Amino acid sequence: YQDQPHRNDYNQRWKGYIGAPTNDNHWDGRPSGHGNGWGPGPRYRPGQLIDRFPDRNFRVPYRGMDYYYSGGYWYRPLGPRYEVVEPPRGIRVSYLPDYAEQVWIGGALLFLAAGSYYAYEESTRDYVVVEPPAGQPQSPPPAASNGYDVEAYPANGQSPEQVSRDGYECYQYAVQQSGFDPRTATYQPDPSVVQAYRQAQGSCLSSRGYQVNY
Repeated sequence: YQDQPHRNDYNQRWKGYIGAPTNDNHWDGRPSGHGNGWGPGPRYRPGQLIDRFPDRNFRVPYRGMDYYYSGGYWYRPLGPRYEVVEPPRGIRVSYLPDYAEQVWIGGALLFLAAGSYYAYEESTRDYVVVEPPAGQPQSPPPAASNGYDVEAYPANGQSPEQVSRDGYECYQYAVQQSGFDPRTATYQPDPSVVQAYRQAQGSCLSSRGYQVNY
């Protein structure tokens, strides 16, 4: 099994590999993982659709289906677009993003990246998606995930599905209130427009039981 680069011009290891550098500055594959489990963004949620990948991507065939892996997130083709999905248990990748977090559970070292848990296999030097440890469910990402969005964390134990639904509905509400859509904008908006968008989005999420950071 090998990850299959989606772009033919990708012939070197991505700089975001987790690993320990050897004396000749090559990566030896040993994991380090000193992040917090979430990168600076975007923080995608299962069910979200994208038109193109935010980073280099790999096609990863698994059990007769094609998955795509990019920047710690997993996708499935959906028409001309790609849908963010939870990775199936047992699928493997050769790198994790540098924001992955070490998690020690009962003496076993796991890695948490974008809400999914991985175990590192020394023999194959890859990472295998595993079930979340008991008492450690997949943590949902913030309900908002855009450079203009507020950060909102579920405060009432909302499920990932509820987080996804609330995030999208409050995004729609903020677009209606402000007239600004950050997902389609091709210009730098006026600061007052951004403030109106963020205030509307934050108020909506707060009313639904989220801790909002402006």
